[in-house]
Amino acid sequence: MQQHVASASVDLVFTDPPYGIRGDQLDTHYNRDETKVIAGYVDVPNDEYAEWCRTWIKQCERVLRPGGSMYIVSGYSNLHHILNALHDTGMQEINHIIAQYSFGVYTKRKWVSGHYHVLFWAKQEKGRQKRTFNTHCRFADTTDSYNDRLSVQRLLREYKHGEIRNNNQLAESFIEKFIEYSSNPGDLILDPFGGSFSTGRAAIALARRFVGFELNPHAYQHFGQTLG
Repeated sequence: MQQHVASASVDLVFTDPPYGIRGDQLDTHYNRDETKVIAGYVDVPNDEYAEWCRTWIKQCERVLRPGGSMYIVSGYSNLHHILNALHDTGMQEINHIIAQYSFGVYTKRKWVSGHYHVLFWAKQEKGRQKRTFNTHCRFADTTDSYNDRLSVQRLLREYKHGEIRNNNQLAESFIEKFIEYSSNPGDLILDPFGGSFSTGRAAIALARRFVGFELNPHAYQHFGQTLG
């Protein structure tokens, strides 16, 4: 980002960063077949996570335009580091959204984790550069729009039998919803952690522009070409 993305040039950041929980070993926890998962997942050592969060979140603040929005998807393990980094910026919290899913890790001696956190923050507005939020972009009816925008959202799993996938890949329909509400056609969407480039495909499908990065060369080579 520091080298390739200009300051105040991005309208919306949507990202699902590494969680710092040994993401390359998730198959042992989820008891699932990883033969179709792309190799080379890059996670962040736990003892480096706090400083790493401060670094990339500060860069997101730099590249966002005044009034630009950011959504960060996170588990609970290192959520405090992400929140601490956000509070060290000049941005403001808009919402703390819960994404409920039904494919949690089996446990015996504690509650089964069944949600992610989606942190919705924005850069301070300036003059006519206001924060975008398209209240009725999906439903003209006020009641339907209200229900669609509740702070507990359902995160469905996309089953792609036989297809190559990335670790912890979010459903594109889930990402599209946030892009629709918090950006307009032609806006520039950024995902600093491209992974399977689901954010990129969702952005392009909704007539937005996209910029993103991915350190794993296997993921970049395989999924990058799906952007067209």
